[in-house]
Amino acid sequence: LVSGAVVASPMSHEVASEGSGVMGGSFYVSAAYSPAFPSVTSFDMRESSRETSYVRGYDKSVATIDVSAPANFSKSGYTFAFSKNLLTSFDGAVGYSLGGARVELEASYRRFATLADGQYAKSGAESLAAITRDAVITANNYFVVKIDEITNTSVMLNGCYDVLHTDLPVSPYVCAGIGASFVDISKQV
Repeated sequence: LVSGAVVASPMSHEVASEGSGVMGGSFYVSAAYSPAFPSVTSFDMRESSRETSYVRGYDKSVATIDVSAPANFSKSGYTFAFSKNLLTSFDGAVGYSLGGARVELEASYRRFATLADGQYAKSGAESLAAITRDAVITANNYFVVKIDEITNTSVMLNGCYDVLHTDLPVSPYVCAGIGASFVDISKQV
């Protein structure tokens, strides 16, 4: 659903504990601010039990929000657009380093707000869509979803190895990890 985010110029700060540490290693913490741009493709909405559903957007000229009136959803083939993420995009990790080997727990958070595709008479209407069972919307063949934003929270457990363990400011490393990404998209109204 969310095919990825392009990360631009991460600014990070890493703090490592000094001294011998546990078993001669050291703990470290890192944080990064990573502005991101949305890359949402193949955004398909339908009932899970049906092969075909129709998406209809809220009418831009309606001055109130009334999801019980099928006529208010007059925009056929509606698609959502999402804003750039310049403020709420963070990464962080805590880890333990012993020689060239490291183990770390990494987490990240991204948020992309829904963008309006023009002026709406009522603020918030751009985040509403009706999913219909037939091409013609009637009182008994649709349900409404609200998509204010897409959020993505990821957690990874990594094992890393510094290939050239030197005191240089830059050194190559390899990592392998396992994790999960939790994506929150819509609410049924």
